[in-house]
Formats: sequence, C-alpha cells, structure tokens
Amino acid sequence: MAVDYRRALEAGELEPVLAAWHRGGEARRRLIKLLAPQAIRWGERLVEGAEESRRLAAALLGAWPGGPEPALELLRALAADPDHRTRELAARAAGELLARRFPEVYPTLGVWRGDPEPGVRRAVALAVGAGARPQRLDWAAPLLELLEPLLVERTPEVRTALGPRVLARELFSVYPDDTFEYLVHWSTSHDPQVLWHVAMGLSGPPAARRVRRSLILLRRLALDERRYVLGAVAAALRRLGSLAPDPVLSELRRWLSDEDRAPVARAVLGKL
Repeated sequence: MAVDYRRALEAGELEPVLAAWHRGGEARRRLIKLLAPQAIRWGERLVEGAEESRRLAAALLGAWPGGPEPALELLRALAADPDHRTRELAARAAGELLARRFPEVYPTLGVWRGDPEPGVRRAVALAVGAGARPQRLDWAAPLLELLEPLLVERTPEVRTALGPRVLARELFSVYPDDTFEYLVHWSTSHDPQVLWHVAMGLSGPPAARRVRRSLILLRRLALDERRYVLGAVAAALRRLGSLAPDPVLSELRRWLSDEDRAPVARAVLGKL
C-alpha cells in the first residue's frame, strides 16, 4: 500500500518516511521526489530528529523547488551538524540549489564564508564543487572567486575539502582551463596556506592530464623554503607520479642535480 505522505506530515508520523529513506536506492530517490514540494515543512520537522532524520532533511532540502532562502536557512544549521554524513548531505544540497538558482544562492554562500562554524565554511567549498556545471562556463570565474577568501583557511575541515577535493578533482574537471589559470595566479601569493592549496590543486587526475604544465607550476613552488609548502608539493608529486609516472619521474631526476629542489625530489622518488 502506498504511503500518504501528506497525511503522515499532518499527523506528525515520521516512521513511514524514515523507513523509505532507510531502504535506500530507488525507494529513497522516489521519496525525495515525492516530498520535494513540501521539503520546507518536512525539513522543519526532520531537523529536530535523530541522526537519520537530519540526514533525510539535508537531502530533501536540496530538492526544494521554490525560492532557496528557507531551504538555505535550514541547511546552514545542518552544515554545522555533529554528524559528518549530515554535513556532507547539507553541503551537497546547497550545491544542488546553487546549480538551479545560481543568482539567488551565490550571495548566501558568500555570507557563509564568514560564518563562525567551520562546517558552514566547509560547506561553501563543497557546494561550489557540487554546483559546478560544464555547460555553464560563465560560472567558472565567479565560483573560483567565491573560494578565494577560503584559501587562507588553516582549519582542517575547510583545508582538506578545498585543495585536495574541490580544486583538484571537481572544479579542475569541470573548468580545467579556468582553474589552472587561477592556480597560476594564486601561486604568486606569499601565504603558505594559499600555496598549499595550489600544490594540492595539482594533485588529481585533471592535473595529470595536463602533467607538463602542472610540473612547471610545482617546479616553482618547490623553491619555497617552508616545510609546510614543500610537504604539499611532495604530496602532489607523489599523487601525480602514480597517475603519470613517466613525465613525473623524468622531472624529478632532473631536480636531483638542482641543489634547491633535490630534497623534494629525493623524498618523492623514495616513495614512488
């Protein structure tokens, strides 16, 4: 028998809804589609519940078809949730809203960058990655500029999401030319955290597909004397070396005769 979700909502019965969510797969996708027109009302109830209830709220709010303000207000709280999976779903939902309602959602994400909760700031980066669309090349620069103030973030939650994930894998895949251009621009910074992000942004498969250009940029970063930056350069080279071994090994062997770059080369070659 099909569940009357409208009646369940009016009666405050969450059990049949959560049961469908727990089944996963097609049942979960059908549930989200059916509840989307009432996502705000459901979300307001679900955010007060236990862990799985909050996860459903986050996923459901990303499907809300109306104006994004009420959904974003609820998602902001869920992005700071104690549960990691809830935070991930909230960030993805914000990205789905961004993709559908870019002009309205973009300014709110700009406000989130200054939120005191690191989970909310992290959600900005993840939402940018989730919301990027290859058919919207005009979004590339605004999205990269939305991330720019976060490049100085040393908070682990933000740092690990931004460089190695959003820049290296998501934006670089969707907007390869624009992302590389911004990485080159950011590489002129003196801030070690910014340079860390540049190096880590060159550590994924998209950089391996442009390995020679990526190595030129890493060659410059390898001249930095700070261990924090050099550690990121070495990590990026190890990952690139696993993806494109021949050009990376050739580059590193040349570095062995360079007094300034040799320590990084030896450290990486010992692990490839």
